[in-house]
Amino acid sequence: MAPSSRSVLLQGAFLLPFLVSSISAFPYNTNSNANSKAVDANLNLLKPRSHFPTLFKRQQNTTTTSPAAADAIDDDDDSEDSSTITAIPPSNPGNRLGCYRDDSPISRLLPTSFTASDTLTLESCAIFCGSSSPYFGVEYGRECWCASSTSGFSPTSPATVAAKVDDAQCSFPCAGNADQTCGAGDRIEVYTNALYRPPRVANVRGFDYLGCYRETSPRLLPNSLLGDDTLTVEKCAAYCTDLSFPYFGVEYGRECWCGVSQPDAAQLVPATDCSMTCAGAGDEICGAGNRINVYGRQMEVPADVGDYAYQGCYTDSPVPSEKSLTGKVMYDADMTLDECRVSCQEDGYPYFGTEYGSQCFCGTKLYDGDNDSDNEGDYPARAFLVPNRECSMRCGGDATNATTCGDANRLSVYWNGIVSGARNLALEDFVAADLPGWNYQGCMRDDVVQRTLTGPTLRNNDMTVETCVAFCNQGGFVYAGLEFMSECYCGNALNGGDDIEEVDDSQCEQLCAGSETEYCGGPNKLSLYQRAVLLGTDEE
Repeated sequence: MAPSSRSVLLQGAFLLPFLVSSISAFPYNTNSNANSKAVDANLNLLKPRSHFPTLFKRQQNTTTTSPAAADAIDDDDDSEDSSTITAIPPSNPGNRLGCYRDDSPISRLLPTSFTASDTLTLESCAIFCGSSSPYFGVEYGRECWCASSTSGFSPTSPATVAAKVDDAQCSFPCAGNADQTCGAGDRIEVYTNALYRPPRVANVRGFDYLGCYRETSPRLLPNSLLGDDTLTVEKCAAYCTDLSFPYFGVEYGRECWCGVSQPDAAQLVPATDCSMTCAGAGDEICGAGNRINVYGRQMEVPADVGDYAYQGCYTDSPVPSEKSLTGKVMYDADMTLDECRVSCQEDGYPYFGTEYGSQCFCGTKLYDGDNDSDNEGDYPARAFLVPNRECSMRCGGDATNATTCGDANRLSVYWNGIVSGARNLALEDFVAADLPGWNYQGCMRDDVVQRTLTGPTLRNNDMTVETCVAFCNQGGFVYAGLEFMSECYCGNALNGGDDIEEVDDSQCEQLCAGSETEYCGGPNKLSLYQRAVLLGTDEE
């Protein structure tokens, strides 16, 4: 049966207050300015109080609402306003900047977030906008608007200065304190917010802040992304620490990234490039678009390994012939510190070092900045001491992730000074070996394109000085040279003559492949021996 005209009129009469209340309770949305201004018009009829539901039921100093998300606000609360402000009001909410027009059809003067309350005061608006908003404004007696540091609002901008009007145009009493004024229709009173705290780079216990970096592809910290709309720097630190990563970074306000290596210093950018606040902490910086704030764990000094004492984290060259430790090399995806130690110690090397989680290098010396011979016309020292944090890559074979094995071009170095008794052989060694007397002549630079010795060659995984000298002596040659642990070269003359360059003996200190007590040259360096008969000291 169709309803009677009377029943329809009664229903309409019943619904009218509800519709008016619903219209006036519709929260602002600055992305729909037409709707916003329509509500403004209704509010003019209801001033100074309206039926906006209160939003002060939550902690006002920690929660804000964006105008674009205002539709999701508690708009079905038709009950009496029973809200209370649970935060402690500031004794001084801020400095008043003036009364301004807020009638733009395009955007609000303070556009970051919005609320309305039948208990509005200047103090409660300051609390609502909180520490992330340097400005707040009050309008229509019961509306609170906020501007973040990135909102674009500036009291000195030409547009803001032009919008300023006479103070008398802001005359509505505040809904929660009639002794205060809270703007008027299309008029907003703007204040600096005494609660505002400029965003800062957070300090995290146990980590060093390393700087703001330009993001790259692949990413600087590529592991275990966490996206979180409540992200804080502390939360990111805990997340990456739980996964045993020594580095973490925050980016784009809500992204947390973890990594095993310190980012390349070439990607450092000015601190101001990282300007976005953290989604979960408005007073903390969390990078920006393609900008990441990076932190590195403060690492304890690694423990000694067996009889080898930890020396520090050193730089290393990516060039194979210019490594910081030039002896035996070993690779193992399951590398451990003890595996590297045993391998180097068995062959008599006083140094061992681990790199990139899976590489082991042995050496008779470390080519560091304290070694003067590295700078005598050969090549600069390539091993320089750097913070231990730069050697933070986990050893591939340590399931506990408790030990570190260098990093990319970073070497964790250990030393045992009593391991090696290696030396260059003297004349008497060859006499005792029933060979004609040979003398050690020094360490000579060699070239793979133009060899110093151009006679027969011998490569042997059990190479010793005696093996090479016997090989060249049998062929009647007067020179024997050993290189790169296992290579032997013979000749009757030095190719290049007087132009052959002698370098410091320290650069011919790779142990022979077949002896842990003898030196057999180095990368592109030749341990040179000569038959004594040419020197007038033949012992035959």
